[in-house]
Amino acid sequence: MSKSNSIFPVLFCAAGIYASFLTWALVQEPLTTQVWENSHKRFQCPNVIAVVQAVAAVCVGYFYMRAKGAQRNYGAIAMVRDYAKPLALISFTQSASSPLSQYALQYVDYLTYMLAKSCKMIPVLLVHLIIYRTTISRKKSVVAVLVSIGVTIFTIGGSKGKISGSISGSNDEHFFQKASGFLLLFLSLFMDGLTNATQDKMLKNNRVQMAIQNAETQDKKQQHKVFHTLTGAHMMFALNFFVAIWNIAYLLVIDRGQIGNAHAMLKKDPIIVSYLLAYALCGSLGQCFIFYTLELYGSLVLIMITVTRKMMSMLLSIIVFGKTVNATQWLGIVIVFSGITWEALDKRREKKALEAKVQKSE
Repeated sequence: MSKSNSIFPVLFCAAGIYASFLTWALVQEPLTTQVWENSHKRFQCPNVIAVVQAVAAVCVGYFYMRAKGAQRNYGAIAMVRDYAKPLALISFTQSASSPLSQYALQYVDYLTYMLAKSCKMIPVLLVHLIIYRTTISRKKSVVAVLVSIGVTIFTIGGSKGKISGSISGSNDEHFFQKASGFLLLFLSLFMDGLTNATQDKMLKNNRVQMAIQNAETQDKKQQHKVFHTLTGAHMMFALNFFVAIWNIAYLLVIDRGQIGNAHAMLKKDPIIVSYLLAYALCGSLGQCFIFYTLELYGSLVLIMITVTRKMMSMLLSIIVFGKTVNATQWLGIVIVFSGITWEALDKRREKKALEAKVQKSE
């Protein structure tokens, strides 16, 4: 699919991601934090939840492929077979990132956690540059840094007086715990960077392979392998297929007790099932927007949308409910929008220059 020059597709993607994040979070909170009436405890079964989410996303992803017509051109099973190794890697890093960051919360405060997650664009850039040797324009790199700085300032401004809890213990223990927390956060961010950059690389390599194949259609002897168009719908289906496998393997080999705990709680409080299914459905619909954005615009734009979600929610609250933000938060907002506006204006200038060049050549 070609990238549109209009701003409306990216706004559509952003609105879809923001809406799905909101509904997903509304279901996630009671599902994972509520003490259920008959079980008298929280539903703390993260891998069971991950399996249900992944299976739902596989089903939704399959219908997404059919709706796009992608299934006719390149079947889901064939795609999984052809890209098994990179898909297994991406699904593993994706599955590992969230637990690592959650474990990090045992050693660092929530503000540090939020600040780290606000800078997700930086590890993606670094993985592209260092591991995949991807050429990224200086302007795009500057915009990524500006957005990261802006979101960081916004997060700090909104967290004044809310940092709780220093870690108890001796100085040596405190240092070790902090170091452990930062190491876990670093590994989580690295996993995020590897996940998003590798997804990008797969889609871009596929476009290059398709272009070469189309150019060689006249010379059949040069075609050693037939390539098929890879879409965001394919990625959604296949990645969730492997995520389900990783989590099922974990439950069967390492943590069987989680299955028994989940089964017992679902028998005592069957209403959890409705929350679990709603959570999985909201997450699956959200993934449709996420992979559509990834297909059209790449991982940097996708992460720019996701890391600015909280800021956009705050701006909506200002407009709708008259909420206020402090000067530090306004500074963060200005920096983020300055970076985004600069990139948009630069792309518009390049488009006009290209159109003028085409008209001149005609």
